[in-house]
Amino acid sequence: METVSGIPVVDFAALSVDHETISASDERVQAIARQIHEAFSTVGFVYLKNHGITQAKVDETFNVMDKFFTLSKGIKKKYGKKGELDANGWEALEREITDPTKPGDLKESFDIGAFDDKKFRWPTEVPDLQPAVKSLFGVLSLLGDRVLCAMALGLGLPADTFKSYYKDVGTQWGTALLRFNYYPRITDFEHIKPGQIRCGEHTDYGGITLLFQDDAGGLEVVNREKKFVSATPIPGTIIVNIADLMQRWTADKFVSTVHRVIIPEEELKRCTPRRSVAFFYDPDWKAKISCLDGSNKYPSIKCGKYVSQVMKGTFSF
Repeated sequence: METVSGIPVVDFAALSVDHETISASDERVQAIARQIHEAFSTVGFVYLKNHGITQAKVDETFNVMDKFFTLSKGIKKKYGKKGELDANGWEALEREITDPTKPGDLKESFDIGAFDDKKFRWPTEVPDLQPAVKSLFGVLSLLGDRVLCAMALGLGLPADTFKSYYKDVGTQWGTALLRFNYYPRITDFEHIKPGQIRCGEHTDYGGITLLFQDDAGGLEVVNREKKFVSATPIPGTIIVNIADLMQRWTADKFVSTVHRVIIPEEELKRCTPRRSVAFFYDPDWKAKISCLDGSNKYPSIKCGKYVSQVMKGTFSF
């Protein structure tokens, strides 16, 4: 299997979102399932190529993101979150603290998780943001389902094992979240606090995460030797990783891996903003998560309770 910095690269063509339906008995699907299982049980990260989401769609999303994040702070504040469990809204620079031992992250973010939230106002200053978000949310949900299908098959379980846990995606009862991350260009290095980076060392909280990143670089992942390695941007791919609840759900068969976003050493890239789109594809708020192998290695817990517990203290308000 091809790897980059020890992270496997899997050809996902047989499970691409271009296909209206898939067959779990297809040998190509079974081969993907075996490769996904190997990646998630060792590194916890994988690159997927030929996944079916066009680079044009990703580039369009980044362009729309730029329109929002380059608005004035006063305007963006109108669409800010009021609490750490809000599904929708903007987070200011240094508001999120992914590593509690370090200063706040040098990034802004804009989250959408609940399209039925009547209290949330979409930014009127960027009218093409809402349709772009809805379109990407939909196709990433489908891709997430296909990844979960491969994971189930790799575990020797029915392809639809995870399906019933994701019925409320996109509503206030879902915990799936689409996040736009914007890491502003850094021009005043003297004001960077000791130990501060763009996103501190952490693991993700829920099920799986699907990530598009631009070519600025900076994402690093802990490898099998417990050293940080660069998750180099590869055009046309999406990165997928296991999160904490999924590790618990699979009784530690899949591993949730520590990662971070540093400030690249190259001076040119230091002065360049970085953009990424992260889709946290987590089970529904009320979904009861028990070890899939029946081992009871971890007690059952509802997804919403688990995620809210681990998120406490992540944001400063």
